[in-house]
Amino acid sequence: MKKSMFGALTLVVVLLSFALVSNVALALKNVCPNCNKMIDNQELNACPFCGKIINKCLICGYVNPIKNDNCASCSANLAESRVSRTIDKETRTDLKLGESPLAQIAVELAQIDHKVVVTGLTPELAARQVELLSKMGWWSLVNTVAMHFATQYPNSDQNTKVAASRVIALRNLAFLALSDKNNNTARDYINTALSIDPKDKECLNLQKVIGEAEKAAGGAVKVTSDTPNVGSGAE
Repeated sequence: MKKSMFGALTLVVVLLSFALVSNVALALKNVCPNCNKMIDNQELNACPFCGKIINKCLICGYVNPIKNDNCASCSANLAESRVSRTIDKETRTDLKLGESPLAQIAVELAQIDHKVVVTGLTPELAARQVELLSKMGWWSLVNTVAMHFATQYPNSDQNTKVAASRVIALRNLAFLALSDKNNNTARDYINTALSIDPKDKECLNLQKVIGEAEKAAGGAVKVTSDTPNVGSGAE
């Protein structure tokens, strides 16, 4: 119990440090977390005073030069690794820092962003981005990224998969709009979804519900357990 409380307190202190230091990543790069001495030569991968490794990636284990903001091996953002490595390893294990599915997705999304900056966007990276955003349930972003994908890569073999993800996103957005009694917005979303996949049963069911709401002469839309479940698209 004491260990858990100590670990939670440690995490709070680390998070507060982000708010107190304007450029945390730079500060942590320049100062050794072990001996607290300033390191001028950022081409090094360890502190010249005490030998402490500064910029080891906790995702793949690669030891990077101090100057790197992203891992040279896996493209992961190193700021989180630098902060996490200042926390006792046992405490990190107890708190399972970075082990949640959402945390792992966030890491991969950051890796994709870095790869796009370095090598440019590819159909494979864009499709993976859509897939990860769908897992996060960020439907508006899924819709936007998938829409751009269709424009940028009309002949990609990933199009069917990305289009299916966009239909799911539009269906969820329509359901949210319907819940907020925004009938017109809900209809726009569902019509767009059906223009992509006219046979999607869940979209067709939701279209009927929207139609019934529109016939209610301005009455409140009642979303109940009987309203078709828009689902996540997962089988």
